[in-house]
Amino acid sequence: MMKILLAAGLVWGALAVASEPVAYVNGEPITREELDRATGLAEILLSLSQQFPAFAQSLLLTEEGKVFLARYERDVLEKLILQRVQLQEARARSLTVDEGEVERRTEETLNQIYLYYALTEEEFAAELLSQGDSLDRFRDDLARQHREELLLAALKAAVLAEIAVSEEEIESSYNEDPERFVDEDGDPLPLSDVRDQIAMILRTEKESAYWQAWLAAARERAVVEINL
Repeated sequence: MMKILLAAGLVWGALAVASEPVAYVNGEPITREELDRATGLAEILLSLSQQFPAFAQSLLLTEEGKVFLARYERDVLEKLILQRVQLQEARARSLTVDEGEVERRTEETLNQIYLYYALTEEEFAAELLSQGDSLDRFRDDLARQHREELLLAALKAAVLAEIAVSEEEIESSYNEDPERFVDEDGDPLPLSDVRDQIAMILRTEKESAYWQAWLAAARERAVVEINL
């Protein structure tokens, strides 16, 4: 057990002090701290070393395990890169969020944490302080996360606002198989009764395809330097 914990400490301790950003996205850095927080590997490895020591040993002390951890880290980094690309696009479009909603979500999350751990705000603040952290910094970090979530949602809504479903597309979809839409007796429903339903289905399909294509194109355009 000590060997495993020591190995984990050496590996992740070394990563934590690395000063070089793990990536740049259009010149904007993604720090090692951001990546470590996103992967949660420190917590995962500590939990594994306590509950499944043999598994933790395989992950930390074998080449196959190290390759797996590196692949996981790279996958998470790619998600961070794509998120950064979207946030940069949101800023370029001058999109904003409701700060009142950011505050509401932040306080709601904090209250859920207090309830989950059965702690008062003062007790939670004291626990953070004992770990070298503060409630203000923790609250600011939560607010940043919620602000980014709302910005990402605003960007997606702005991109997908360009999507439209024509009357011709609705009619064509209905005519392909009118028997998809039947009443309780099994009789086909007229187009007028299912028009909105078909429009919603087509819009959902088009939005999904369009969004994935937009993300791929945005990622392709980005100038990304990876230092892993």
